Amino acid sequence: MALQAITLSVDPAFAGDTGQSALSDAGCAFCGAPAGHWAGPGYLPCGGSVRTVAAACPLCALPQHLERPRIDEEAALAWLPEISQAALNATMREIHIAIQAVGEDVHADAVFRKRSAGLGTLYYARAVLAQRSAPAVARVGTASPRELGLALLELSSVAYARRAQLLGGLRLMPLGRFFQGEHDVYPEVVRFWRDSAATAATRLSGAL
Repeated sequence: MALQAITLSVDPAFAGDTGQSALSDAGCAFCGAPAGHWAGPGYLPCGGSVRTVAAACPLCALPQHLERPRIDEEAALAWLPEISQAALNATMREIHIAIQAVGEDVHADAVFRKRSAGLGTLYYARAVLAQRSAPAVARVGTASPRELGLALLELSSVAYARRAQLLGGLRLMPLGRFFQGEHDVYPEVVRFWRDSAATAATRLSGAL
């Protein structure tokens, strides 16, 4: 299946864990990354207001679930019309993998301890992307995903269906956290991605 576009969405009926076990073995339908047992539902348009569910990795689930209880700790709005949400997620995933690989905290507010040139470049790249929150505030009045989610709930069904056009280049910037209840499981998620990449590389090497 071709990778699907991500639209900033809110689903107040979503309980937080519905369907995860059924999706756990799937790859992400939106960025192609392994989703693992953290797979959550992303949504594929299916005509009118009907949606079908597809597996989404944690980073691709975030923008489709602005109703998450701690979404403002997990992500921030950014204005990035030049890059798709899925591409942004893939970029941030690779940055987080590289940061964790050298023993550093992937969360945006963390202060890194190791002063290597490569690590500084990674933090700089993330900081440059994070600076795009200011243009988002200028355009929609907030960088808070929760506030945007509440605004989306106020839209008519017709306007909500057009949210991709209405929001234009607005994206959700992952901040390096993903909560299950009170527990931030994102370090485990990144470790899973690192192990998956290493396994894939080993298989490829053995096949050559």
